Amino acid sequence: MDFLNRYEKIIVESFEQNYQQSISELFIHTNIPKRTLNRYLKLLINSGEIEAIGEGRGRYYQRISKPKINHIAVLKSGELVGFLDKEEGRYLFEYDKNYKGKKLDGLIKDGIFISSSLFPIFENLIPESDRRDAYISEGKNLAEILLELENSHGDFDFIFADKLYAYKNDYSDRKNWVLVKENILEKQSFVNILDLKLDIDNEILKDKGKHSSLSGYQNKIDVNIDFESKKIEQSNNALYMLKPYNEGSAIYNFRAKDQMYLPYLGLNEHLFMSFAKNAYGFDVPWSGLVVGEIDFHYMVKRYDRYDGYKYEQKDFAQIMNIKSDQKYFTTSEKLFDSIGEVVKGKEEKIRFLEFYLFSFVIEHADLHLKNISIINIGRNKYRLSPLYDLISNGVYRGDSDELGLALDGKRQNISLNSFYMLSARLGISKLQTKKIAKRVIEIFIDKFPYYIDISSKITAFDNLKVQKSRYGFTDFSSHLEKFYNRRIERLKQRKFLKDLGI
Repeated sequence: MDFLNRYEKIIVESFEQNYQQSISELFIHTNIPKRTLNRYLKLLINSGEIEAIGEGRGRYYQRISKPKINHIAVLKSGELVGFLDKEEGRYLFEYDKNYKGKKLDGLIKDGIFISSSLFPIFENLIPESDRRDAYISEGKNLAEILLELENSHGDFDFIFADKLYAYKNDYSDRKNWVLVKENILEKQSFVNILDLKLDIDNEILKDKGKHSSLSGYQNKIDVNIDFESKKIEQSNNALYMLKPYNEGSAIYNFRAKDQMYLPYLGLNEHLFMSFAKNAYGFDVPWSGLVVGEIDFHYMVKRYDRYDGYKYEQKDFAQIMNIKSDQKYFTTSEKLFDSIGEVVKGKEEKIRFLEFYLFSFVIEHADLHLKNISIINIGRNKYRLSPLYDLISNGVYRGDSDELGLALDGKRQNISLNSFYMLSARLGISKLQTKKIAKRVIEIFIDKFPYYIDISSKITAFDNLKVQKSRYGFTDFSSHLEKFYNRRIERLKQRKFLKDLGI
């Protein structure tokens, strides 16, 4: 109210105590003559501070309720960006007047942003499904949940605005991500079965609750490693994430005909992460397996943390301003249009195409908008983030989708021509696309049998037995081999191999 004069301030302050007042009531509460009141009320109405209701003797006045953006401070790489709140059923966001940095995705204008749902740039940071429900059951709105996510992906921090005076975080010495990439990602071979003990209660391993700040559907636990005692422990400043196996999907139940039976899902992810890392040379973080009672727990290192600093990472649901429950409901074409807008270098665009072709070959049907992201390596230069959540659905299902997002209107039986059309959206020529596709498929044909062979030698859990019926059993490496042979046969049938000269 600094812009108001003395009389105006007295009138506005009177409405803070008495929400609705007639001219006579205002005179009693302020002691300002009615003629003067009328003059200043007109000024306050014109400036949007007060509104008049009714006519003649029945007219009264009330204070216009303006959004108060002062609850949750939003910080990015240690810098105050703005304020977030929920008021009267609406979410509100306003940039801090001193913020001169890049605007957030989906919030690109000035002024106060108002929405009935939380803005996707923030909503996509919050866990999904049962994990989200664990917070909501406590009566928290989504903005308040952000305050509890001390280690969400990327470089956001959320604190109560009245605690800003105590927040100190200097990012001036943070190194360019590329310079420390090798230290962050580390080397690791397949299969990496960790000689570590889980120092975590069994109830937490089974519970889809408040055990991780990371988004997503699966149960996750934020952990660190005590290398001296060889223990894996929960942590609020975690550098690692643990995905416990789901007992419900790890055991075959012949009575449940519609059961999602996904044995050795952690091994599946570790295998394809290792395959992408070591056979293709993609940026992939260190990962490993922990032997549980009936299946493997999966563990992976964070790649957006180093030396106490956070690095900006954002997924394409955030970038495209799409809520997490809509992460499958777009197309590969729209995704690649968005990639072309935020990634400028030709080499980086090629990296995205390589990843997409790799995902197609391994039938990564869980590739949705939240499973592909970019990382800021410094000075707002973005590249494809290290890969994560790589799982082949085709290992379990012969009729699996080949991609999570439709390409040319299809998720199955995708043609080489569809990839030519997709790559053109990034300015990549047909000839260059053909070379990339040939390399991706040749590596799959030549190198994947090694991973099948290694898997056949894992002795944990009775040589990885997989139940196929009430009395019938097979093993996980047989599933891998069937998947491998099926993919090659289908690529032959669609003339992929012939057209690529393979």
